[in-house]
Amino acid sequence: MSSSFLRVTSVLAIATAATLVMPSVAARSVAVVPAAKAGKSCKQLGRVQGDLTCKKVNGRLKWVKTSTNASPVSSLELRCKSSTYTSQVKNLRCTENSITFAADGLPGESQPTMIGITATNQQYPSVHDYTYSFPRTPIIASKPTVPGSGPIGVAVNGVPLFSPWTQAALLQHTLDAGELDTCGGHAGRGDDYHYHVAPRCLIEQLGAEKVEGQRSPIGIANDAHPILALGWFDAAKNVENQLDQCRGMKDSDGNYFYNVQTTSKWDILNCFTGTVFTTSKDRFTPRRDSSGAEIVGAKLAMTITDSYSRAFSGQTCYVMSGTLRNQNVIQTNQSVVKVSGPATIYYCSPQCYAEFFEPTAPFPGQSVYLERSTQSCPVGFNSDALTTLPAYAGPNIGKRGPATGPSAAQKLESHKDHVPHDHG
Repeated sequence: MSSSFLRVTSVLAIATAATLVMPSVAARSVAVVPAAKAGKSCKQLGRVQGDLTCKKVNGRLKWVKTSTNASPVSSLELRCKSSTYTSQVKNLRCTENSITFAADGLPGESQPTMIGITATNQQYPSVHDYTYSFPRTPIIASKPTVPGSGPIGVAVNGVPLFSPWTQAALLQHTLDAGELDTCGGHAGRGDDYHYHVAPRCLIEQLGAEKVEGQRSPIGIANDAHPILALGWFDAAKNVENQLDQCRGMKDSDGNYFYNVQTTSKWDILNCFTGTVFTTSKDRFTPRRDSSGAEIVGAKLAMTITDSYSRAFSGQTCYVMSGTLRNQNVIQTNQSVVKVSGPATIYYCSPQCYAEFFEPTAPFPGQSVYLERSTQSCPVGFNSDALTTLPAYAGPNIGKRGPATGPSAAQKLESHKDHVPHDHG
């Protein structure tokens, strides 16, 4: 944090080492607010001024100076340093009791998303409106809590962290299901990008000095404990054999932290040691098809080799290309053909998309049909230039949506302010 104090300085000549330094006439004419001094009282816990930090000492807030020979700042304290986070995180605010910040849920253009996935639900990483809030001091629970399929924390780039399990099968690892990209994440059925394993690309971006030299967190768990990646770059710093059942341990100051698995399957944590909190809220509008129904996505045997979003005439279009692998595709004449080869899916609006849907009518397992709408594509977006299969043009065979739950209108309202959950 920068000081708002007004300082007036003057340069004085020094004749000898014993010469006394006296303020200039100009300096004496201005009232100078005293600078922070080590040991003096301060008002805001965690505030930084120069090499001083406002800390609680014997129950009182005082300015504390850390010597250059001291141990690195605790990962618990680093949760409140803006340098811990990437530029995707906004409005970081720390009080004595809480840590809050905002993010759009995307990792940044330097990191690829969705590429390498072999089993996709045809979802596109899109901008969300997350707000995160964690208690400043974690609370140790009476017993560990094992997470189900869903959020377990957030990475320092503002992207949610999830447990490794898929929603379809609680004990199926998303990595085994082919649902994760090269960075360890994917978009769920709310088009919310999130990691199911250690965020590999993010850790590489942060670098060895920050991750292992400074012991800076790569994320925060839902029980407010920091998540580290010691041993990721330097095997000599590996702490795997010191971790407890939850993948956690205490540092030299007695502060607890989790440490991600540095080898496949790159698990983040196995259970929560502390009290679990609801740490995030999200606002977004789900995608809809030409009939106004919410698009929930059908699983597709497709290896994604390219994924991007681009604005055309003020409208964002999402495009994913890859290769179909023996995918059952329903033809206009009602026959089902196994298709292998290049394919592209995209979504710009309810009037401009090409995506595969699962029918409600009886067809062989995991059969899909391509629905394409080009009623009103934005200027500059050339859908004809994309490699798509012929669209289904036969009789109505239905379209699977959410199996249970509120109506489409109710679902839209509920999605406007919700805790992220996986639809993988």
